[in-house]
Amino acid sequence: MWSIKNFRNEAMSSKKDKRLRIAMVIDVFDEPNGGGILSTQRFVEQLRKRHSVLVVSTGREMPGKAVLPSFYLPFVRRVMERMKFIFAWPSTKVLRKAFEGADLVHVQLPFLLAIRSITIAGEMGVPVVASFHVQPENICYNIGIRSRTVINWMYRFFIKMVYNRSSVVVCPSPFAEKELKRRGLSVPGIVVSNGILPQFRPAKASRDARFRGKFMILTVGRLAKDKRHDVLIEAVSRSKYRDVIQLVCPGQGPIKDRLEELGSRLPNPPVFGWITEKELIRFLNTADLYVHPSEVELESMSVLEAMGCGLPPIISNSGTSAAKRFALTENFLFRCNDPADLTAKIDYWVEHRAELKKARAEYLKRASHFRMENSVRKLEEIYYGVVGDRSEEKR
Repeated sequence: MWSIKNFRNEAMSSKKDKRLRIAMVIDVFDEPNGGGILSTQRFVEQLRKRHSVLVVSTGREMPGKAVLPSFYLPFVRRVMERMKFIFAWPSTKVLRKAFEGADLVHVQLPFLLAIRSITIAGEMGVPVVASFHVQPENICYNIGIRSRTVINWMYRFFIKMVYNRSSVVVCPSPFAEKELKRRGLSVPGIVVSNGILPQFRPAKASRDARFRGKFMILTVGRLAKDKRHDVLIEAVSRSKYRDVIQLVCPGQGPIKDRLEELGSRLPNPPVFGWITEKELIRFLNTADLYVHPSEVELESMSVLEAMGCGLPPIISNSGTSAAKRFALTENFLFRCNDPADLTAKIDYWVEHRAELKKARAEYLKRASHFRMENSVRKLEEIYYGVVGDRSEEKR
């Protein structure tokens, strides 16, 4: 049986130079509308430099992709459409063809597609790796459910139907691994950060003319309830410096209209909407402060990217978020969903800009441990360990 103890030994064997054939299974791949999807896109791009990766998903037909039918859940269709998410229908014919000759199957999201893919892969003798990208809180909070009973049931369901039926579960943070283990994960869980791409680094850039002369606060993420942009907007409205603060909130999502309405009451209304990666990197290099009010995070790619550019973040201390571990000091943390406490922290940093500037170097140092190349290398080690173990079982 494959285990944490033997995966590094397997990875260091002669099999480590083998070009793997990987079936990457995810409901949505074309739209970068969530951390799990964006992370999968980035890993696929990097893995294809050394391996053969077939994406199995809904959406457009393209080389290197097997396309599945799609469907919505009727009672949450409107929310799904605004989130640009759709479920994949797990066609047995498509999945069997996609898994033929594969060395392993990697499932990304714990829904019907993953459940059926694990069954078919098992029948075909193909090992499965699963990623932990979705907290039940992400789903429940966005449809107005905060019942711990429902959330705990969803955890048990995902663990039983997906994670414990896999050879190993890839967790983006120690927090994520701990959450699964304390809820019944019985297979190995290995921490692999989503990583920071090389382009997210300090760079000379000129600030957008709209934001000159302002204290620019950036927050990046899906415009959804669990991200708590409303808390940030309320905190800025209470600030003694609200006349000079400019919020920039790149993102799309189902509550964009509501957030725009809330933000319209500020002296400098927030800027919302989709931006390119190039524009994001420019904002990260010209903003004064990053704020991450999200309640639910298994790691937080947006905080990592801010750190990669040397932009200091204030982070919610939510008990369902891993992001708080990145905070340098208590002045970079605020009480979850507490606008007054966030206001106090924002005002502190407006008044201590020299100290804020000094923090950039320390955040850059921390970011160096989360570079994408390290994550890809560790994921490869897991793949070789799983494939090597299955090869031994067949002998």
